[in-house]
Order: sequence, then C-alpha cells, then structure tokens
Amino acid sequence: MHGSSSVRISQQVDKCPSGALTWYNNEKGKTENEAISAEVFPNGPLLIKGDILVKHSDGSEEKKAKSTAFCRCEGSASKPFCDGSHKKIDFKG
Repeated sequence: MHGSSSVRISQQVDKCPSGALTWYNNEKGKTENEAISAEVFPNGPLLIKGDILVKHSDGSEEKKAKSTAFCRCEGSASKPFCDGSHKKIDFKG
C-alpha cells in the first residue's frame, strides 16, 4: 500500500472476489453502491452484499460492512457466519 495512489488501492480492493476487503474515502465518504443484495452459493454460504446490522440470539448486535457470508451447512464453528466448513463436510444444498 505504501507508495501507491488511493485510486489504485481502491481499484485493487474492489477486485476482491469475496468482498472481504473494504475501503473508505476520508474526503468523500462511502463511495460504493449502498444497495443490499443476497446470493446463495451452490453448496456454500448465503452471501449478503452491503452494510448490515446482525442481531444475534443473545441480543447483541454487530455491524458488518460490504460482504457477509452466513453458514447454511450447520458446520461452521463461527455461526451464524461461514468459516468454510461446507467444503470440509461436502455440503450439498
């Protein structure tokens, strides 16, 4: 990141296939699309794209930004979030 332009860094982060990487423009604020979408990956997680607030069963709340993968296989050790266990247990669904 050192020595690179802000534009180049944001372009590279935008190429992240999982959406796990994010960026924020201090001068302009958030620049990506504010819309929220959901995508079910075959044999994998439910991926929510957009900023969301997750309300857990214990009453706690957690803000998630850009992309959040939720477990569908019931095998994740970090429920409700996906940890990739669907690959290990050969989840079909």
